Amino acid sequence: MGNPSSEVLSPGALLRRMCSVGLFGGLVIGACAGTDQNVERQRLLDEVNAAGTNKPAQCRPGIVEACYNGAPGTSGRGICKGGNRTCGNDAVWGACGGEVQPRKETCNKTDDDCDGIVDNNFERDGASCSIGTGQCKSSGTWRCKPDGSGTTCDAPLPATQPEKCDGIDNDCDGQIDEEVPGTGGSCSTGKTGVCAEGLMKCLGGQLQCAQNIQPSQEICNQKDDDCNNAVDDRCLTAEEAAKLKKP
Repeated sequence: MGNPSSEVLSPGALLRRMCSVGLFGGLVIGACAGTDQNVERQRLLDEVNAAGTNKPAQCRPGIVEACYNGAPGTSGRGICKGGNRTCGNDAVWGACGGEVQPRKETCNKTDDDCDGIVDNNFERDGASCSIGTGQCKSSGTWRCKPDGSGTTCDAPLPATQPEKCDGIDNDCDGQIDEEVPGTGGSCSTGKTGVCAEGLMKCLGGQLQCAQNIQPSQEICNQKDDDCNNAVDDRCLTAEEAAKLKKP
């Protein structure tokens, strides 16, 4: 009669014996139900364990457990959540199905990187903003771009008007009183001599006739160069006037 300890049992017999002595301890529901499916699972597990250390059994075929492969502390924050994995018939864990791991933060009112902060590194969606300055300023709020790559201020474009001489940037092009209607034409300053000729300009927010020539030394040229309403009074020749200008 052989030694009972050396008795070689079939996979099914081994499973039944383990069930009879309660080795499973109720950890696997239905594992000792005596079904062909459970016997086959046990057989595969035995084969994997007998194959050596190259492919050790990781689990008992058919069981399911919670899993999460994201960074520690991120599960349950933002979009991140755990999933479940199932032990396959080869006694190896399958993929973690249903889990959501951290991803790059985008502007979408969601905590994508699961750090506890929504839309960090972006202007807060809904915060006030403005574009332009002074007369050309309009207000709005920051909004996430459709692709989530950033934020944009939804303030409307400032209302513009034709430019006029008033010291304001009416057409909102960043320049004040430029190309105002009524400027650029010849005009009379009301002064005498060469100081009488002028050009219409917008100065200080008002249309004014700015004289073209400033008073200078009277030259004998039949003009009132010093604008004193007297022509060639105490005048100098051009040569004499040139010598006076030399240092």
